[in-house]
Amino acid sequence: MTTKTRDLITTALLAAPVLLALDLRADSLAFHPEAGSSVDKEMVVAGAMYIDDIMLNVDGEEMPAEMLGDMTDMAFELELSEEVTDEYVKSADGKALVLIRTFNDMAVSMTAGGETQEPEVSDMIGSKIKFAWNEDEEKYDVSFEEGDGDEEDLEGLDPDMDFTYLLPDDEVKEGATWEVTGMEAMRMFLPGGTVTAPTDGFDDEMGLGDMFEEVVMPQLEDAVEDFTVDCTYNGTDDEGAAQIGFEFEGEMSIDFSEMVMAALEEQDMGGMEVDADITMTFDIEMEGKGTLSWDTDAGRASGFEMAADVMFLLDAAADIEAAGEAHTAEGTGELSGELEYEMSID
Repeated sequence: MTTKTRDLITTALLAAPVLLALDLRADSLAFHPEAGSSVDKEMVVAGAMYIDDIMLNVDGEEMPAEMLGDMTDMAFELELSEEVTDEYVKSADGKALVLIRTFNDMAVSMTAGGETQEPEVSDMIGSKIKFAWNEDEEKYDVSFEEGDGDEEDLEGLDPDMDFTYLLPDDEVKEGATWEVTGMEAMRMFLPGGTVTAPTDGFDDEMGLGDMFEEVVMPQLEDAVEDFTVDCTYNGTDDEGAAQIGFEFEGEMSIDFSEMVMAALEEQDMGGMEVDADITMTFDIEMEGKGTLSWDTDAGRASGFEMAADVMFLLDAAADIEAAGEAHTAEGTGELSGELEYEMSID
């Protein structure tokens, strides 16, 4: 080996770590499905909740524990499944400009106390919904592509079942990290949105639907403002799908006192005068992690999974005067459980 050859090899060996450190190659994790392409998606959400503690005190006397029966040993289980077909009619700038979603099937299963119920699901099964991006209003116009239906069923829908809000803004190398915050981060708990209006179930005559929007939603938006999902690009798996790992931990508090008081004021008391002061707060704590699989060639999601531990804390108190009598009550409740999400794509 000549001195020149030896010097070249030595230089290359010394420079290798520097060249690796300066490697500018990065992967593009962007949303760009082929126009007119379509995929079938199945989303399954399963949850189980347990009552850890409950206390009710009326006029200074606490309810005996035996009155709770087996409630604290009972699991409340829920499983939701949804099968849809998404047709990417037109996309640009990292979002769908026109997307048509067909709701192929939905199912709900609830179990409590060993008994399982499978209630009827939404009338949306078989419906074909069109999402068209409105550039002027910067939101989607949502309509029935075929046939007629209840327009209120469209209000809670989200066209994004590819979780594009978890994608990085630019090309990334393996190990890169970024954050998703606020309501964007919370969207992953309701993939595809809800198939009924968010305020369905509230008595319109009592006006609680409007109050939910006016009182609770602003609180929710403020509460999740600091909620953060930490994302990491973990490279590709054995099948070449890009893997975005994410984890989160957060808490929020919602005050329902105003809604409860409004509901009480609307009750027919038969002419009896009632003076009441009721407070009710609801705290939520959660932490979890998951993975978004991304098909870089097709420019769309190829899978999603997430697991979360949640805890709900309810705190309520009431001072009531009616029919010449005064009563007080206070109660607390603590529930904990797990949520699991899994989406498969064909």
